[in-house]
Formats: sequence, structure tokens, C-alpha cells
Amino acid sequence: MNWTMVWIGLFGTASLWGIDMGFWVAMTAVLLVVVLMNAIFWAVAPQKPDRSKSPREFPL
Repeated sequence: MNWTMVWIGLFGTASLWGIDMGFWVAMTAVLLVVVLMNAIFWAVAPQKPDRSKSPREFPL
């Protein structure tokens, strides 16, 4: 199966603003990963620090 011919059959072109559709598909995949990671990490509540341990002291 030739994806370029499928794309041309659906939309009539294989480029957008002079850039090949492979670039736009890859950019969409990266954007989807970034949005999903942000949604997941913003939904996770931060861990509360353990107050039973004394803070670490660093010698000068």
C-alpha cells in the first residue's frame, strides 16, 4: 500500500506549504506525545516530603 497515493486520493496533494506530508505526520505525532505527557504530569499530585527525616546538613 502506497500511503502517498492514498493521501493524494483523499486530499489531492502530497505537500502542505511546500513541506512533505511525512514531516507534518511526524510533527503531529510529536505534538500528541507532548500534549499527553503534559496532561499526565499535570494530573499527578506532587509527593509530600517525609517530615520524619531531618534535613540533610552540608558541611561548609
